[in-house]
Amino acid sequence: MTTAFVFAGGGSLGAIQVGALRELVRVGERPDFVVGASVGALNACFFAARPDGEGVEALEEIWRGLKRHHIFPLTWRSAMGWFRGAGSLFESTALRDLIERHLPVRNLEDATLPVHVVATNLSGATVCLSRGAAVDAVLASAAIPIAFPFVRIGEDHLMDGAIAGNTPILTAAELGATRIIVLQTGYACSIDGPPNGAVARGMHALTLLIANQMERDLQLLCGKVDVHVAPHLCPLDVSPFNFDQSAALIERASLQTRAWLDAGGLAHCTSPAELEHDHTSMMMMPPAAGGYDVVSYFTDGEAPAMGSPEYTAAHDGKMYLFATIANRDAFIAEPARFTPQYSGRCAFAMAHGSHVKGDPLIYNVESGRLFFNLDARIQAQWQRDVANNIRRADERWATARTKQEA
Repeated sequence: MTTAFVFAGGGSLGAIQVGALRELVRVGERPDFVVGASVGALNACFFAARPDGEGVEALEEIWRGLKRHHIFPLTWRSAMGWFRGAGSLFESTALRDLIERHLPVRNLEDATLPVHVVATNLSGATVCLSRGAAVDAVLASAAIPIAFPFVRIGEDHLMDGAIAGNTPILTAAELGATRIIVLQTGYACSIDGPPNGAVARGMHALTLLIANQMERDLQLLCGKVDVHVAPHLCPLDVSPFNFDQSAALIERASLQTRAWLDAGGLAHCTSPAELEHDHTSMMMMPPAAGGYDVVSYFTDGEAPAMGSPEYTAAHDGKMYLFATIANRDAFIAEPARFTPQYSGRCAFAMAHGSHVKGDPLIYNVESGRLFFNLDARIQAQWQRDVANNIRRADERWATARTKQEA
C-alpha cells in the first residue's frame, strides 16, 4: 500500500493543516510521498523536509508568527503598479523571502520524502513539479491570479494550483497512491457577509471551489483508491485572508482530528456525502464548561452566558464556546486567565483528593480564578475556608498533573 498526504489550498486556513498534521504524526502516520497545492504546497514541502514531530512543531511556530503583511505586503509601489496596469496587486518578494527563510531544502528532490507541487499553466492544465527549486515551485503553486504575478518555470507560466489541481487528490492517485489522506482547509461557512476587499472575496471563492472539487474527486476515485479526508472546522468564521487566528485554528484542528482518529476515521474511506456539513453535527466533542462562555463569568453582576457554536476556541484539549466574538478573542489572548480551575472539576472535592466533575452553574470567582463545585451544599462547605481549600486543591491538582505527565 502506498500512502500519500495531500495538502489542499486555502490561504490562512492552511493553519488547519498543521493541527491535523500534529495528530497524524502522533499516531505514527508517515506517508510515502506528499502532494500540495497553493498554501498546501508550502506545508507539504516543509513537512517533506522534516516529516516528524519536531518538524511539525517548527511548522507550527512559523504559522503562529505569520501576519498578513508577511505574504500580502500592500505598498505604494504595488498599488501604483496595479493602477498602471501591472498584472498583480502584490509583489511576490515578501512571500519568496518567507519561503527561503523557513524552507529547510533548496530543491524539491532534496526533501526526506518525495514531494510533488501542483500548479496550473495558462491553458488551465495541471502541472506537477517534482524536481527543481522548491521556492519557485511553491511560489508558482501559490500565485493567486490578480494577487500575485505568474511564475515562469521552463516554458510554462504558472499560477495557483488550486485552480486546476485543487485538492490534488487526482494527482496523488496518478502518482501511484493507493491510500490518500487529505488535509483540507475547509472554508468560512459561517461568515456574516462578504469578506472585505477584492482579494479576500476572491480567496473565499477559491476555497468554495476547492471544497466542490474535492467532492468531485472523491466521486471519481470511489472504489479505486482509499481516500480519508481529515475533518474540516465547522462552524468557521475566519476568512482565508485573515492571519490573526492561526493559533486557534491549529488547536481546533488538532482537537477535531484527534476525535476523528479516535472514532476510527482512518478505518473507513470518506464518502462524498460525508463532506456535507452543518453547524451542529461538526461539534465532535462536548464543549468545556457545559457550553457556558467562561469569559462571561468575569463580568460583574451578571450570570454566565451560554456560548454559541459560532464562536469557538480550543485550549488544553478542550473546545470552548463563547457568546460574542470579543469574549472569544479575549480568551484566545489569555486562556489561562479564564479557564475553570482543575479542568472544571469540583474544587471542594479536589481539595479532599477526589476528582469529580463540577457544575458550571455552581461557581465562585476568587482572586481572578474561576472555581466550580458539585452542588450548593458542597459550595457552602467550600466557602467556609476558601483560602485553605484553594491551597489544598492546588497542591493535589499539581500532584495529579505530575503523575499524568509521567
